[in-house]
Amino acid sequence: MSYQVIARKYRPSRFADITAQEHITGTIQNSLRMGRVGHGYIFSGLRGVGKTTAARVFAKAVNCQRMIDDPQYLKEVTEPCGECESCRDFEAGASLNISEFDAASNNSVDDIRMLRENVRYGPQKGRYRVYIIDEVHMLSTAAFNAFLKTLEEPPPHAIFIFATTELHKIPATIASRCQRFNFKRIPLDRIQGQLQQICDAEGIGADDDALQLIARKAQGSMRDAQSILDQVIAFAIDSEGERSIRYDKVSDLLSYIDDDHFFMVTDAIASADAAAMLEVAGMVNRNGYDEQDFLEKLIEHFRNFLIIHNLRSSKLIERPDQVRERYEHDARKLTPEEVMAMTDLLMQTQRELKFYAEHQFRFELALLKLIALGEGTATADEKKKSASEPVAPPAAPAAPAKSKSTRKPQQSAPEPQPAASAVPPVPPPPAPPAAATPKPASSERFAAKPAGTIDLGSWKQAFSKFGSNADQRVSTKPSASAVTSSSGSTGGVPVAVLEQLRMEWGRFLEHLTAKGLQVMVSHLHASDLMACSPDGLVELGCCRKFSYEELHHDADLLAREMADFYKLPLRVNVRYDAARDACTREKSVFTMFQELSESNEVVRYLIKEFGGELVY
Repeated sequence: MSYQVIARKYRPSRFADITAQEHITGTIQNSLRMGRVGHGYIFSGLRGVGKTTAARVFAKAVNCQRMIDDPQYLKEVTEPCGECESCRDFEAGASLNISEFDAASNNSVDDIRMLRENVRYGPQKGRYRVYIIDEVHMLSTAAFNAFLKTLEEPPPHAIFIFATTELHKIPATIASRCQRFNFKRIPLDRIQGQLQQICDAEGIGADDDALQLIARKAQGSMRDAQSILDQVIAFAIDSEGERSIRYDKVSDLLSYIDDDHFFMVTDAIASADAAAMLEVAGMVNRNGYDEQDFLEKLIEHFRNFLIIHNLRSSKLIERPDQVRERYEHDARKLTPEEVMAMTDLLMQTQRELKFYAEHQFRFELALLKLIALGEGTATADEKKKSASEPVAPPAAPAAPAKSKSTRKPQQSAPEPQPAASAVPPVPPPPAPPAAATPKPASSERFAAKPAGTIDLGSWKQAFSKFGSNADQRVSTKPSASAVTSSSGSTGGVPVAVLEQLRMEWGRFLEHLTAKGLQVMVSHLHASDLMACSPDGLVELGCCRKFSYEELHHDADLLAREMADFYKLPLRVNVRYDAARDACTREKSVFTMFQELSESNEVVRYLIKEFGGELVY
């Protein structure tokens, strides 16, 4: 007898043997127990997940003589017995009650016309004639239309089971006449367990890592996994008779890129080692790996880091335990923002690589860009520590303790340097007049701004007249506590730093946008700089509840970005302004239309004379 491949030899013959599709097999078994068998079914899902197998078991079950004659067996077992004449004929391929054909090669109107002619004849044995049509989405539009009437009013003995991998290609007129069952992708651990059972039955030893690698390569398809196992057995078992499957042999056969190479990439990013990165690129070239495949696996590698950062757990990472532990350890080398930026770069490179002839050069360039995105930093924990570590404020706070006569000569010495930097470490000159005349100081602050700067504390007020709720806009100027703090014991330093923050706020938002933090920028648009304490604590007033919650959650990240941009030791405190939220909340279009109809005479006349109404 010729050899039978594993996928056929171990094909399930009962509902209980179908892996990871209990939601479908349980429904079918319940319909058999209650006698509620439909006339049309659509089985859809990924390749190799059990669609055709479930259809064959279903076809065998509806005609099983024991299930027909023994109500107790039907109620308690609900499985084809495999012993009656109908089941034996089915196993031998001699059953006339089950017709199975491929729609990819029988997709014309003539094929459907022939099927309609055969449907009229009843079963020779049993109760039903079952028609299994595989790849039904390959039928032509005319064939689907010719099948409508038969599918809508079939003979009582006919059952149609359609199997497809592309459910969206089936016309709605066909799908609405059938019961639809979506087969799930089989989990990795279930595939691994099934492969282990097959190896045990074949008397072959296998490493858990090797079987897990095969299951990962199958990507949720049991048939793919069984076909790969067939190939691996032929490759791994040597002439000396060693019947075992090792990880290294499976990796060589499948040209699988080991996880160690991807950890080498992240190590090179963390240490800014361009030579090590080029060595990884050379390894890919020497071993004949596909650059696209390497980039895809590298994206998955960064995805695993994001899982660690967001879940604080490695339970969703489908890797051996030692690899999971390494992911948990190395996740500290990169921040989530850097991982996202690197993932975007790799996805863009993956799209563009196919259009270039010099794949190796483009591939190496993309890997070197990852180092630039990582900035050669050591660990994310060190970044957070350096950003949140309290540092003494600039040297300017010591100046108010001195007399006015000694303060001006000290400011004239470092005068040439502030023009070169966007945010000077020494507070700007408007602070001294604030100590002499507190009242005019708050008004002179806005007049003393250099040309070309933006007063971000009042931009909403300037544009509010163009909005629909201009009469309800509130002033976004700093609070009274922030203005009067210039006359306190701090000597005007917080006010001066606050003015520096406001003058560069627009550029800071552009800086965040360039780094891919558009969501944070949108929340900052709903916030205002309220005050800045001598120890660098910046207070943000937020007039939207949702924006406040998001900014409060990302306060550490915002503080790091502000400290990096302004070159000052800053911290952030976000507070929610409920009063402003109530005043600035947008009206609905219907409310505005009602107010307009009450206040505008022309609109009121149109509504009265012509029955005008809002169209939205």
